[in-house]
Amino acid sequence: MSTFESKSRSSAFLEAIERAATFAFQPIVNIHTGHCFGFEALIRNVDKLGFNSIPDFFDYAWNAGILHRVDMVLRQIAISQFARSEACRGSKLFYNIDGRIFESQDYHPHQTGKILNHYKLPPESLVLELSEKYDNASARHLSDTLRTCREHNYQLAIDDFGRGFSEMQMLYEHQPDYIKIDRFFINGIADDSKKRLFVSSIVNLAHVLGITVLAEGVETEREFLACKGIGCDLVQGFYVARPTTEHSNLSTLYEIVPETNSRDRRQRDTDKFLIRDFIEPLVAVSITDPMSTVFEAFRIHKNQSVFPILGEDGRPLGLVREGDLKDFIYLQYGRDLLQNKAFGKTLKDFLCRCPIADINTEAEKILETYAIGNHNDGILITENFQYVGFLTADALLRIINEKNLKQARDQNPLSKLPGNNSVVDYIAAGLEERSGTWSVVYFDFNDFKPFNDTYGFRQGDRAITLFADLLRDETRTVPGTFLGHIGGDDFFAGFRDLDETTVTQLIDRILARFRHDVESFYSPEHREAGAIEARDRHGQWRRYGFLSCCAAIVHLSDEVTEVTSDTMIETIAKAKKGAKQADSQIEVHRIAPEATNVLRLANS
Repeated sequence: MSTFESKSRSSAFLEAIERAATFAFQPIVNIHTGHCFGFEALIRNVDKLGFNSIPDFFDYAWNAGILHRVDMVLRQIAISQFARSEACRGSKLFYNIDGRIFESQDYHPHQTGKILNHYKLPPESLVLELSEKYDNASARHLSDTLRTCREHNYQLAIDDFGRGFSEMQMLYEHQPDYIKIDRFFINGIADDSKKRLFVSSIVNLAHVLGITVLAEGVETEREFLACKGIGCDLVQGFYVARPTTEHSNLSTLYEIVPETNSRDRRQRDTDKFLIRDFIEPLVAVSITDPMSTVFEAFRIHKNQSVFPILGEDGRPLGLVREGDLKDFIYLQYGRDLLQNKAFGKTLKDFLCRCPIADINTEAEKILETYAIGNHNDGILITENFQYVGFLTADALLRIINEKNLKQARDQNPLSKLPGNNSVVDYIAAGLEERSGTWSVVYFDFNDFKPFNDTYGFRQGDRAITLFADLLRDETRTVPGTFLGHIGGDDFFAGFRDLDETTVTQLIDRILARFRHDVESFYSPEHREAGAIEARDRHGQWRRYGFLSCCAAIVHLSDEVTEVTSDTMIETIAKAKKGAKQADSQIEVHRIAPEATNVLRLANS
C-alpha cells in the first residue's frame, strides 16, 4: 500500500469516527453529599465502526500508527458534548487516555488547550485518566507529557489503581490529583476484611499526599457505606447512576447519596460541627498569583507562616511556607529575582503537598492521616472540595479530646456502648427522618437478679460485658447498625434497611451464643444440676434456669410516615412482655400503616 493510500484510509477512518462516535457520561459524586463533582466520558458506537469491542477499536488505531490522532478526535467530541450539557457546568470531565499514545508514531502534544479554549472551558475542568492496562511508567514521552499537563493546569488521575503495572511508581514520581480504586477491590468490600485493609491503606497514603480517592464500580449500598467508612472521597458506579448518552438526564445532585447517608446511623456521629469550631480560616493565595502578591500576603498577615494555595476552581493544592522563601527574602536581590518573570520561578515551584480532609470526615480518621504523614503544619479542610480552613496539630488534638469527653459523658462505663441518652436521641432521630425500613430491638436478661445474688456483682458484670461483646461481634459487618446499653441488663440495637428475616436470624444467633457462652460462668455443681436455687423478690427460695436473654423486635414499614415516640415505646413494651413468655424468647411486632400486627415466633 502506498503512503498516499495509507493516509487516505486513515483520513477516512478519522472522518467515520467524527460521524459515529459519541460518549456516555457517568456521574462522579461527593460521597458525603451526592453533589456531582464530575463525569467520566465513556466511548460508545464503536460497533458502528466495525469493531466488536472498545479494546479492538484502540488496538486498530495503535497498529495503524494513528492512535494519537484518533484520541484527539475523540477528545474533541467528548469536550464538545460536555460543554453543551447544562448539568456539566462547573464540574470536571474525566477522560481516559490509552497509555500507548505516548509511544504512538503520530504523537504530537499541545493540542488539548486549543479545544478547551474553543469551548471556553478552564484547563482545571479536564482530568486525564491514565489507564493502567499498559505500562505508563516506561512510556517514552510520559514524564514530558505529565509535566506539560501540570504546566497547563490539567488534572491527572490514575485509573484502575491496584491492578496495573506502575501505580506506586507514578504515585511517587508524579503525584496525581486523583486515584480510582479498581472495581476488583470494591466488589464485596463490605464482607472482605482483606479488601477493606488494602483500600484503607491506599486511602491513608493518598490523603497524606493530598490526593483525592475515588471508589469506582460501586453497585450496592453496603459497598457504598464501606467505602465511605474507609474514607473514600468520591464515588462512581451503578448504585449512584448508570452511564447515559442522554445528557439531558444528567443531574447536579444524586439524591441516592444523601438518602443513604441519612439512613446510616453512623452519620449521627459526624464531627463536622466540632471540627468547624476549631478550624483556622487562613488567608489563601491563588496558584496564578505572582510572587509579588505572595510576598505582600506574608507582609500583611504576619501571624501566618503558611498560606494555602488554591487552584482556579477553589480546590486546595497545598501550601507555601515562609521558610521555603527565606533564601530569596534575605538575599540582597532575592525578591527582585523572584519577581522577575525572566527568572522563571512561580508559585508552583514552592508548592508543598499537604494532607487534605473533607469536613465530614471523622476526627480520628483525620488524626490518622496526619499521624502517618511527614507534615508538621497541619491539614487542609474542604467542604464539597472547596477550601474552608486549616487544622493545626494542636487543634486536631483538642478536637479528639473534646469528642472523647462528650462520648464519656454518656458511654456506659462497663460495656463502653452508648448510654440511655444516645438511645433516646437515636429513636427520636429515626422517627423524624422516616425513610426506608427500620428495625429496633430491646434486649432484657431473664433471671439476672438470682444469678447476681448467687455469684456476686463482679460475675454479673462479666455477663453484661459478655453480651455487649457478642452484640459487637455479630453486628460488626452490618452497615447502619446502632448499639446501645440502656443500663443494667437492658440493651438496645437498631438496624436500617435490613430485611425482617435477616434481623430475626441475627437476633436468634446472638441469644443462642449468649445462652451457650454464659454457662461457663456457673460452678460445676450448678452446671451439672442445670439450675441454681435463690430467693425471689418475695424472699421465697426458687429454682432458676441458666441466664438467657429475650428480645423484642419492632419493625417499621417504609410505608409508615408518622409514628410518635409514645407509640414506639408502647409497642416495644408490648413486644418485650410477649418475648418474656415466648418459647423462642423473641417476639416481633410490626408497625404498619393501618394497624400493629403481632407475630409470635415458634420455638427456634
